[in-house]
Amino acid sequence: MDALIHAANVLYLLSYTMRDILWLRLFAIVGSVCFMGYLYFRPEPLMTAVYWNIVFILLNLYWIVRLILERRPVRLNEEEQRICKLVSRTVKPREMINLLKLGTWEQAETDQCLSQRGASLDRLMLIYSGTVGVEVDSLRVGELHPGQFVGGISFITDETAPANIMALGPVRYVAWPKAKLKNYLTKNPELHAAIEATLGTDLTHRLRESWAHQKEILAAA
Repeated sequence: MDALIHAANVLYLLSYTMRDILWLRLFAIVGSVCFMGYLYFRPEPLMTAVYWNIVFILLNLYWIVRLILERRPVRLNEEEQRICKLVSRTVKPREMINLLKLGTWEQAETDQCLSQRGASLDRLMLIYSGTVGVEVDSLRVGELHPGQFVGGISFITDETAPANIMALGPVRYVAWPKAKLKNYLTKNPELHAAIEATLGTDLTHRLRESWAHQKEILAAA
């Protein structure tokens, strides 16, 4: 009898040392089984505690199944694979698939305006193919290419669009409603951090390109 309680406590201690939550839950279940045996085979079984341990075991089993399903290999089609490479290695393939389910694929034709300066932008767009121009006062100050976002500043700060974004040719992109995407990311903190890091990197790259473009203009003047 004493061996069961000692085994249960050792297993609980081992579970607390596990970095992987899946192994933690597995050790917790085995520990609970040992503890239930100790409670049940006492001269006077403590059935209330046994029933509670059954509840804990069922709860852990539920999460184990979810973890195993979430860790199954993800099969990506060609478009999804390309987007994962374009966006960021910090966004896992399964997370990207879930993100794509929230968005819609859209097509813009040459000279079509994706974002107008001073307007409130209610969505975030990711360029999949094609190129768009960034224009301020009819002057092109930069370009955006596949893997870059349209509406990143508005998404982060809720400010109006700082420039006109015009398609320089046929452009294919994914668009997410800003409110819907923010709500989803709020429930997924790690993904939220990854997306913000990606947007930050994208904006930094765009600023560098803008500064380089301004230097070229000044040098030519």
